[in-house]
Amino acid sequence: MARWYQNLTWKVLIKLKTDKLWEFHNVQPEYHGEFPDPPYIFMGNHSHAEDPYIIGAEMGDIVHFMANIDGVSDVQRILSHMVACYGKKKGAPDFAAIKKTIELLKEGEPVGIFPEGDRSWDGETAPLIPGSTAIASKYKYPIVLAVQRGNYLSFPRWADNPRQGRIKIDYYTFTAEDVGSMTPQELEQKVTELLYVNDVKDPVNKDITFKGKDLASGIQRLLWVCPSCGKQDSIAGDGDDILCRACGAKWTLDGSLRIQPEGLQGRDLKDWYDWQKEKTAEIISAAGDDLITSTVDIELSELENRKMVDPRRGDMKLYRDRIVFSSPGREDLVMQVSDVAHYIDNFNNAFEFDCGKTRYRLKFSGKNALKWIDLLNQLKK
Repeated sequence: MARWYQNLTWKVLIKLKTDKLWEFHNVQPEYHGEFPDPPYIFMGNHSHAEDPYIIGAEMGDIVHFMANIDGVSDVQRILSHMVACYGKKKGAPDFAAIKKTIELLKEGEPVGIFPEGDRSWDGETAPLIPGSTAIASKYKYPIVLAVQRGNYLSFPRWADNPRQGRIKIDYYTFTAEDVGSMTPQELEQKVTELLYVNDVKDPVNKDITFKGKDLASGIQRLLWVCPSCGKQDSIAGDGDDILCRACGAKWTLDGSLRIQPEGLQGRDLKDWYDWQKEKTAEIISAAGDDLITSTVDIELSELENRKMVDPRRGDMKLYRDRIVFSSPGREDLVMQVSDVAHYIDNFNNAFEFDCGKTRYRLKFSGKNALKWIDLLNQLKK
């Protein structure tokens, strides 16, 4: 059972946090079936940093959310425990988290899972982690889905500021009988279909006005290629404008993430990001065996027991077969691309990856770490 202080924390957060979030974002729920009694598995699509508080409080039960606790400070770990979260390694298999999930369910507790594994960068639901519904299928636990529309537009992952518009939540319930009537493949397919949202393109959001200040602030975390001149790492936000510091090109972004003027990058931010992902293959091909990209003046450390050790500042360079980190007064650190795994952007603050038996963390300080994820994904194809 949830501890007394977790019950108290949830009650306080609902009053001080959830109620304000619902009012600020104009949250509008719709229910498709009654919520089951615990235990059950609660799932949702994931874009907004406050998703657990926005969708979880409506359940009436304390939901134990699986969360990336490894990536937070000691104080945040304590707070995470107080709100009944439990740890999941981000970007890597974590059998301990699976075991904990089963234990909580057998104890009669509801658990919360974001089966994409991370917040969406572009508002489109990512492919679900394979086997996300396997526990429900095996043990015949009910599932509750919270399908959000407008949550990405309300606070894009890359952005510095929230927007006001509307978040629509459809709650769907699969009873234990529903789960038992489907094969594991049928259940996973049904959950995948219901959770799929493309927030920027969704016609449900078409007539909703999303308002905020400095709508382009933070855009350099998402965009790193200029469609006008092709320069890398030249994109910046200024108020509601997206600028290229290399060629001076300028676009205006509105609250629905539409772009003016339209051009090679398309008509909205989803188009631009899709175009940029296509460019990664061209950039890699054009580079041949030469430098593909680099990020200058960042800090690299090794992670041991969640502590950063042996920090050094320098430049990181990507080639087709290797990553090189160069730091003044230190020997170059050379890592083979084939050995790099489990790379993630952690809370927009750090880029982490495994190489061999070592876990590395890079502090990007507002620079673009996403390009490394997209380029590495392309190279590993």
